[in-house]
Amino acid sequence: MFARSSLAVGILSFGLASAAGGSVVVNYTVDAGGNNNNPLNGLAARATFTTTGTTMTVLLENTSTGLPSGFQVGDAFLVSLGFNLPTGVNIVSGTSAVIGPGSIGLAQWSGRGPGDSVGEEWLWTNDFGGDEMEAGGAVASRQVFSTSNGQGGGLTFRFDGGSGTVNGPHGGIVSDPPQLALPGSSRGVSDGIVFTVTLSGLLTEDQLAAVAGGSVVEFGSDMQYLTVIPTPASLALLGAAGLIAVRRRR
Repeated sequence: MFARSSLAVGILSFGLASAAGGSVVVNYTVDAGGNNNNPLNGLAARATFTTTGTTMTVLLENTSTGLPSGFQVGDAFLVSLGFNLPTGVNIVSGTSAVIGPGSIGLAQWSGRGPGDSVGEEWLWTNDFGGDEMEAGGAVASRQVFSTSNGQGGGLTFRFDGGSGTVNGPHGGIVSDPPQLALPGSSRGVSDGIVFTVTLSGLLTEDQLAAVAGGSVVEFGSDMQYLTVIPTPASLALLGAAGLIAVRRRR
């Protein structure tokens, strides 16, 4: 996990019109609402957004070093990622959701390791999320990856292509090591999942930075939302947004 003093870093070599691809890392440490009113006490997450052509991958990690007072096991799961793609760009398909490098499955997923699919418990949508990620909500997000079926009023799709429901918060992401022991009936990953989607268009490097910098994560069922430092209103703010951006070599 990055120390707080390392969060205020600038954007490196961003071109205004390039669509060659790139990678952006954001750290979520800012309280953005939810049912919990207690201090975060180390609750945190990180996401690495990467594009190559119209393929976008997101490595989502639970980097928590503690939990707010009153959190139960289900609240400790990182269960949703919300973001807003530029106007005219949507997710066309969710290719996969797999356990990330160096991560492991827990409880019912204890036999799964890096590269194994967990797509049966994660869905994606272009139609906003539920609770505070709904249209007009405090952290409104049109594109959402989630373990919850309650995502907006539009279409949702499982990452494994199946037609059944997901069963959040089971399937969510816990820290390494987990802050609370998971019951044997649950399913979880410690501490990262890689999501791969196909987009309807290319993103410039600046657009990718804006997507990542304005994204939000959810813990538990509406228990806690986190954003980056601070939530950027424009690219002018991204240099202090807890963002690390790396331009791809051509």
